[in-house]
Amino acid sequence: MKRLVLFLSLTLTLTACFDDIKTDKDQNSYVNRWIYEYMSSVYYWNKEMPSYKASYDNPATYFSTLINSEDRFSAIYESYQEISDRLNGITNSEVGFEFQLFRENANNNKVVGVVLYLKPGTPAATLGINRGDFFTKINGTELNMNNYSDLIACFYDATTEVTVTFVEYSEGVIVNQKPFTIVKANHYTENPIYLDTIYTMQYKKIGYIVYNFFTADPGDETKCYDLKLNNIMAEFNQENITDLVVDLRYNSGGMMSSAINLASMLVPDLSSEKVFNFTEYNQNYTDYFNSAAFKNKYDYNPFVDNFTTTIDVKSPSAQTYPLQNVGGKLQQIYFLIGRNTASASEMVINGLKPFINCVLIGDTTVGKNVGSILINDEENKKNQWAIMPIILKYFNYDHQSDFTNGFVPHYRIRDNFAYPLGDTRDALLSKAIEQITGIQQIAPHSKRIPEAKVPITGSGLYFMQRGLILNNKNIP
Repeated sequence: MKRLVLFLSLTLTLTACFDDIKTDKDQNSYVNRWIYEYMSSVYYWNKEMPSYKASYDNPATYFSTLINSEDRFSAIYESYQEISDRLNGITNSEVGFEFQLFRENANNNKVVGVVLYLKPGTPAATLGINRGDFFTKINGTELNMNNYSDLIACFYDATTEVTVTFVEYSEGVIVNQKPFTIVKANHYTENPIYLDTIYTMQYKKIGYIVYNFFTADPGDETKCYDLKLNNIMAEFNQENITDLVVDLRYNSGGMMSSAINLASMLVPDLSSEKVFNFTEYNQNYTDYFNSAAFKNKYDYNPFVDNFTTTIDVKSPSAQTYPLQNVGGKLQQIYFLIGRNTASASEMVINGLKPFINCVLIGDTTVGKNVGSILINDEENKKNQWAIMPIILKYFNYDHQSDFTNGFVPHYRIRDNFAYPLGDTRDALLSKAIEQITGIQQIAPHSKRIPEAKVPITGSGLYFMQRGLILNNKNIP
């Protein structure tokens, strides 16, 4: 992966020392000025930002005043360390399952949660909670449209346990309630590769992988997750798979480097000369990347990402591994997608479309054809705020980037949570197998909430939706 140089052409200079700030108002003023300096330099829509004015507003409120009307994804976080950890799959206080929230029906204000999958190694995974289980209360309080955000915060706060009341429905009526007191996992590290397996059906060998977010490692530069993905592809090659299903239905994005690695494993006729991605920046970046100063110092093209043939590891020692590619075995790739599929997931699909038929099964994706970077205040460590502004727009080899409304599936299938991920009766997976083998699978039983059709939000709504980032550890 190319390295992104963070070129700053700052027009303002911070004169106050953070240690000298005595009041919350002065602290807000400092943070807001810091935010403006970075945004005015790196933000994709920086030329359309308002002129700088000193502000004592809460930084999150101030940040919102700088955001372009086209921008759905730039974000600000009160704790840099927490968001940095989360992007690497690390959660200080983890309830132990991913979820979605639904409005119970149009006639009341009630909200219902549904478990998408359990996280291995957490106490919750040992309690008998299953994918598709519904919950309606947290710490004894019923979820509704007014309080769900505050209640879900209990899943992530510093408390050591939380009580979640699960329910069973029968013909639209709750017939059973079962509260679970869940001990939260402390400093939990989630592996993004949730599941991989091979199915043998009708003379077909079908590789299947569930990949839930893009990150190379838990922040230790070992590339352990990229290498595990590489080993899975090596096994798929050894087993001579004939078809591949990549499950990205809950994958909201992550590191671009891992996206390039995955795409390189899937593209036919892999070559490091083949273009995966073109990148467009604001004028600040564009001018600098075109300058003699940049070209004399760096030997890569910031406007182009090629597919890669190696995985380069820094820790515990520098080493290069050949990248495993299964694309040469495949006529098409089946992607399972949904309303959480975004950013780096969409980048992989978009980047592969010029080279191989991508069959999309599930629901329409988010439509994030832009990328962001996580920025913190390295000069003043007491300023814990972090921003993740959009800094680029990406295009595939055919210069296509026209999916702001999301990728529409070829086969629209509702994710009904009826069976565990990897069970061939799962609604999305069974459709992929049907397309591969030509044999219709048993129609899956629906566990969906009566009348509930549209989720309020994606999984993990309270903290963040993982977005495409160029992690700032890649910035020189």
